[in-house]
Amino acid sequence: MNFIHRYQPTRTWVNEINRFIDRNVVDPHCITRPHELFHESDSAWILRLDLPGYSKSDIKLTVTDRVLELVAETQLENAFGGKVERTWKLGNDVDASAIVARLENGVLEITLPKKPKVVPQSSTIEIQ
Repeated sequence: MNFIHRYQPTRTWVNEINRFIDRNVVDPHCITRPHELFHESDSAWILRLDLPGYSKSDIKLTVTDRVLELVAETQLENAFGGKVERTWKLGNDVDASAIVARLENGVLEITLPKKPKVVPQSSTIEIQ
């Protein structure tokens, strides 16, 4: 079961070169895409994003209507500076009220806890 849905265009080396040129030469204010990695544990999904040069005060995370949104912006004097915007649609099995985020050594780790599985309980009904 996939807990997150996102659009990911086909990447080619031409697209990557164009993206590099656009970001660094033509428009230094463009929105960048950080490297991201997902993995799953028994109790949660973990999303890691590379955000070197960003501090906690540069990053804003919000959840609205099961959509997780990341907006991060830092000064362009920083070699990795610029703006990052990402959104992820969360599945019904993510406990949005218990999401935790931690920034350490330029890596933002977002823990998306799973909701406990509901096990149907049976009971005996007494006939009168």
